Amino acid sequence: MTDRHFHLRLNCNYESEKNDVTDLLVEILLENEWKTLHLSVKSPGFLLLVYGLFSCQHLYMRTNSAERNLILQSATGELKLIAGEFWNIQSVDVAFNVILKSGQPVDDDIAYIIDRMGHCPVSTNLPSDLKIKSVVHFEQNIKPVAHFAESLITTDKAESGSFCNMDGPDFSNVETVELSPEPSPADYQVAMQIANRVADHKLENHMLLSWYDKDRDFESPQHASECHANSPLPGYVDYGVYHGATLKVDIEDGRFVFFYLPIDF
Repeated sequence: MTDRHFHLRLNCNYESEKNDVTDLLVEILLENEWKTLHLSVKSPGFLLLVYGLFSCQHLYMRTNSAERNLILQSATGELKLIAGEFWNIQSVDVAFNVILKSGQPVDDDIAYIIDRMGHCPVSTNLPSDLKIKSVVHFEQNIKPVAHFAESLITTDKAESGSFCNMDGPDFSNVETVELSPEPSPADYQVAMQIANRVADHKLENHMLLSWYDKDRDFESPQHASECHANSPLPGYVDYGVYHGATLKVDIEDGRFVFFYLPIDF
């Protein structure tokens, strides 16, 4: 008897008080390599079901978070599904790691969101004896403000009256991997796939905390640099280091930059 394993993951950014999706990348693990998931009318029906379940769980996670006044900045998610030889679903594990823009979840909020995820239309049409294991972890998006920026810059005064020097952040706990892939990545989604493969190798389970796309001058979390107008430290860097990133992947000398946090499911 041969079990059939499906492993999907997503990276998503949000906007508005309804947690509307702005950027979404979904990947599938095929032969130990993560590849962008592309679906069409020709896609296998069971794969459509698996993604439908993942998408439905994601929808109910973000909409019910909004109902509880939990406004999302970004999230990573994973779905692991095992089916039997005859395609009968045996187990489903879903996990979301969420960065909050605002809101303070309590245990009752999390329990409510997970319960509602179990009532999404795809979930309710699965076998009644199948229990989906769902996990949602929230992390506060704490505005780092000036005091944190100061803590990342060396405090030796180069000259009298200087506020701080411009040596930049302390990356002593962050491993930096610099890449110049050939061919050059066409856009941030291709670059993210490359960076994710590095993170898979270095960290196994991980969460993408922040990133920057120089081509579009776009950072995630969005507007992270607004409170750094007079700082030498870009907001996405500050955010990644402050939230515990241990891996930085720099593609083409700052064209695309990604910060990753190791996690345990």
